[in-house]
Amino acid sequence: MTARNVPAANGIAWLTGAVELIRKNPAAFLLMGLIVTLIGTLPILGSLVLAVISPTLYAGIAWAARAQSRGETAELAHLFQGFKEEGRIGPLLILCLPSVVAGFIAAVLIAIWIGVALAGAGASAILERPEALLGAAGAGAFVLGLVVVALMIVVFAVTFFAIPDVVFGEKDAFAAMRRSLHASRDNVGAILLYLLVLLGAAILLMAVLSVISSLLGQFVTSILVTPIAGASMYLAWKDVVGGDTTREAPALPEADSAEPPRDGGGMVA
Repeated sequence: MTARNVPAANGIAWLTGAVELIRKNPAAFLLMGLIVTLIGTLPILGSLVLAVISPTLYAGIAWAARAQSRGETAELAHLFQGFKEEGRIGPLLILCLPSVVAGFIAAVLIAIWIGVALAGAGASAILERPEALLGAAGAGAFVLGLVVVALMIVVFAVTFFAIPDVVFGEKDAFAAMRRSLHASRDNVGAILLYLLVLLGAAILLMAVLSVISSLLGQFVTSILVTPIAGASMYLAWKDVVGGDTTREAPALPEADSAEPPRDGGGMVA
């Protein structure tokens, strides 16, 4: 499948479409968000486990979104669909590699940065004045921040379209990641607008809820944003990559069965 170039405004349409799907069946999607959030809060290994299986879980949310969009009912069991679909769990687990590798690189760079700062300021001085660590690091902190952001962008670009691509059609995880990278590059306007709105809304919601409790803000925001991210991932993939042409699936409603525009003029129905 060849990715299409869509208008930047489609990034907003992915989000509004996801919210509309969730509104039709909020209980199932919010329970999915709750389970994913709880896995991430497990002591010691929670974050590591989530890093490994999050592509599979997001694939499940995408599966639920597709079911809901086709007039079926999204179910909590759909969250684990990636584990049940024959030949999918291996490629989906491979999709965790970019985030794991990026996390390792970031950890190494942070350790080096701290080591350089300690050597420059002196351990005793930092113990007396912790702010001396930032002063000793100087521009290194800014450069490190840019590198970490760049790593996050690359991870997003290679997995955003790849996750639904694998669960719905492509069994080669690396081919799916290449296609996702190219699709993200060709639709940078829609991707940037999508990320700005999604992250902006998440930060605003977290800030408002943090007035009550910072932990509550993080917890509730994760529960709400997780299903929106998974459902919008499906809609973005359907819009850009071309839709569910590679897997047998229930027929679309008659009103939606028309051939979608091939010039990227709008969302695929």
